[in-house]
Amino acid sequence: MLGFQQQDSQLTLAEGLAEYFATNAPQFNGRHFTSPATEFFRCHDTAHVVFGCDISLADELVVKISSVFGTSAGLGVMRGYALPESKEIYEELTLSLIVVTAIQAIVLVPRTIWRCLRMSKRWPWDDFDNYLDMPLSQLRQELAIRVPHC
Repeated sequence: MLGFQQQDSQLTLAEGLAEYFATNAPQFNGRHFTSPATEFFRCHDTAHVVFGCDISLADELVVKISSVFGTSAGLGVMRGYALPESKEIYEELTLSLIVVTAIQAIVLVPRTIWRCLRMSKRWPWDDFDNYLDMPLSQLRQELAIRVPHC
């Protein structure tokens, strides 16, 4: 488990993002994004760190559900998942991975929705610069976020 994924991580949001990008560099290298996709993934990748999720398909599901129910974007976030750059990522998924994640979703979806509904306030989807220097533990405590792996 990476540092940013730990519930009580002392990494700041900025440090957590650096760890997230360094760990997942192969997935980001060589991709070219349109302006809307760049903005969407800036917010989406930050949600990965805030909610303590890696890039496994199960954690992607948690980020998607958390983005709808636990951020200021609400259902509007779904527009980003319809972008061509998002669809390119979907094409890389295998049938077996999709089936396994669908089974995991039976537990993950309701648990994630429940955790989001218990948050004290929603994560500001696209206006989070003032949180970059805040330790993740403090941010999660302030918003009442529980990471999925604790």
